[in-house]
Amino acid sequence: MKLKTKIMWISSIAVFVTLLVSDVIIFTLVRKSYIDEAVASATSDLQQVVNEFNASINNPQYEISNTYVSYVLKKLDDKYNIAFEVLRDVDHIAYQKEIYNYTIFTIEELSSLKYDNFSRDFSYTFYNYKGEHYIVFNKLNNIGSYIEVYRVADITYVWDKLRILIIGMLIIMVIVILVVELILSRVLNKVLKPLKDLNQTANSIANGDYNHRVEISSSDEIGELGESFNMMAEAVEQRTNTLQESEHKKTLFMGDLTHELKTPMTAISGYSQLLLTTKLSDEDREEALTYIYQECGRLERLSKKMMKLLELDYEDALELREIPVSELFEAVSKSCSQLLKNKNMTLECEENGECFMVDPDLMTDALINLVDNGIKASTEESRIILKASEKQITVQDFGKGIPKSEQDKILEPFYMIDKSRSRQSGGAGLGLALTATIIKKHNCKIVIESEIGKGTSMNLQFV
Repeated sequence: MKLKTKIMWISSIAVFVTLLVSDVIIFTLVRKSYIDEAVASATSDLQQVVNEFNASINNPQYEISNTYVSYVLKKLDDKYNIAFEVLRDVDHIAYQKEIYNYTIFTIEELSSLKYDNFSRDFSYTFYNYKGEHYIVFNKLNNIGSYIEVYRVADITYVWDKLRILIIGMLIIMVIVILVVELILSRVLNKVLKPLKDLNQTANSIANGDYNHRVEISSSDEIGELGESFNMMAEAVEQRTNTLQESEHKKTLFMGDLTHELKTPMTAISGYSQLLLTTKLSDEDREEALTYIYQECGRLERLSKKMMKLLELDYEDALELREIPVSELFEAVSKSCSQLLKNKNMTLECEENGECFMVDPDLMTDALINLVDNGIKASTEESRIILKASEKQITVQDFGKGIPKSEQDKILEPFYMIDKSRSRQSGGAGLGLALTATIIKKHNCKIVIESEIGKGTSMNLQFV
């Protein structure tokens, strides 16, 4: 069951119960008022009948005109001389003698009723007869208490009025419920519209439309929900894009890796087959084995860098500690000393006691990769400058430089500007990609400043 339907049902039941309780209270009060009014009116008529009877007590021939009245002789006592003509033949001994009855009930019916309501000198009861409603009064006459007077008052009109009241209340109840339902329906349509839009947007996002957003039209709780949903959708879209980009990069990575592995593996396989099938001179055999050894070393370095990249991708936040930059520079100098010696180059370190929050091993690897890249790009007898300043470490070479169009690509895995030179030097295009990953893990960024023929500065900027 939808939320709107639930609210409509609950509201209808609540309104119905409220109106029903109100109507019962009103009906009870009005019914009592109507009956009290009818009793008061009938009591007034009863007093008039009694007065009329008392005025005609000495005139038995007096014709009483009031209807719905009964006079009954209860008991004749010798000590009274009654002047009723109708009683002269009773020999002064009579019980329950009817002397006058203009009611629709017999004396037996009137005397058998239970008069359980009392008011001053008379009692009364309510009596239903053939679908009609009556009040029956019973009063003893004041003269010797030997005459009992019954007065029957038709109060069916009270029930007619109550019936009309009930019908009116039911009509009003139906009208009120319909009006409440109409107003509530329009209000709910307006209130629940943002939720419907939210549901449609959620379905769109679930179907792959990550650009869909909820339109915020209010600043209430539903509006806040819409803003939170949009933030969530934005995060989902960014995450999805990141995953898609990562998946795309991994696909390219695997393709490039396969391509990089193919060349040395083909060479190793070819030279191995040559050694197995052909008798070579010592010089040719040594050349083949040397090439195989070099290519195996290249594959080893390639696999190590690839594993390092994968480890950094899945690794959580690094545990950083404050390290003097002089220690980093010393470690880089020792690691790169042989490479520098091979090309008769020098490494100049400039620092003023700066300290950085880093992972020492990873940052050392990053700087070694940058220095190694600078050595490969430089000519013999050139120099590399390793310099530290506040919140920045710079690796500067004076080599060939990097074209502007290539600067955004060189940090990608397996990307090489001069592929022939890189292969000759044993490179596979993973060094700078590994460096970029390490720097990103340190919440740093690499800013490249380069000019063709004048060299390159790789600036590591710490936050």
